[in-house]
Amino acid sequence: MEYILENVWTTDRNPKQKHVYVKDNVIRYVSERPLKMKCFTVNSSGFDVIPGYVCRDFSIADMDETSIQNCCEDLVKNGCTSVVTIVPLTFPKEYDRKISDLRTKLATMPLDYVIGVQVPMSRISPSLIRTCQKAKIPFINAVVEQEEDLDTVIWEWIRNVNFPYTVPIIADWSQLPLHEKRLQQIQEKWVRLCKEKSIITIEEFPNDKERLTKHQLQCIGLYPKKGSWITGSDVDYLVFERIVSVDGEEIVKYDKNKNPVIVVQNGTVIKVRDDLRLMQGAGKEMKIIRPGIFRVMSNDLL
Repeated sequence: MEYILENVWTTDRNPKQKHVYVKDNVIRYVSERPLKMKCFTVNSSGFDVIPGYVCRDFSIADMDETSIQNCCEDLVKNGCTSVVTIVPLTFPKEYDRKISDLRTKLATMPLDYVIGVQVPMSRISPSLIRTCQKAKIPFINAVVEQEEDLDTVIWEWIRNVNFPYTVPIIADWSQLPLHEKRLQQIQEKWVRLCKEKSIITIEEFPNDKERLTKHQLQCIGLYPKKGSWITGSDVDYLVFERIVSVDGEEIVKYDKNKNPVIVVQNGTVIKVRDDLRLMQGAGKEMKIIRPGIFRVMSNDLL
């Protein structure tokens, strides 16, 4: 099937309107000018159409299949079309067994997903990095359990082995029992360490159920496959009812606090208002070619 989505919106700081040509559930062409092709045209007048959200949920590994289905339904209601989750490890040697168990559990997943590794910060090693590179794992969620954890890793070794498939290491502070001021000092120390040792990280990462930003998607390698109107992207999008002011003037800006009326994932409608149409097993694990390949160069390595 082929069709044109007219007047969709980007989710950049300064949103722009685009016209998108879709064929075989893949975005084939995008233009800021109206497209003139002999195919079905979808007029979005009265609605705001944006790319689907990619949301974090690290609790999925601890759920059974029924709970996973319920979790996905809640995510879809909020506009999520893809999920970022993790396989939790206590020791790196558990990876093969636990990733196999998790993938078996996620076989019925109705949404696309990507899997990272969660491990204590003190357990990060060159062998773990090589394991992630071989398995195309796009990020490591490193749980900081003690203040000294940052000093237990030989970061020069990590830097030397973490190339060319560069796995971002995200510091997770949720289990570090410190008061706010001391925690901020440790976080600043982590930022300095990453700059000094050339460690790729993501300084801010969303909480469970929250959506990832464009920058975060770039860092883990999901952008532009997900969350964008770019040639080759998946056909995931949300339809919001347009906000109208008191005087009747249309405000071209969707309300993030409201749920979309329509959710489309991989070209298939999975939500229409309160009607959910999720199919077990419709989701797939997304393989990341290379994390950060479209990440804008910043001061990370300076």
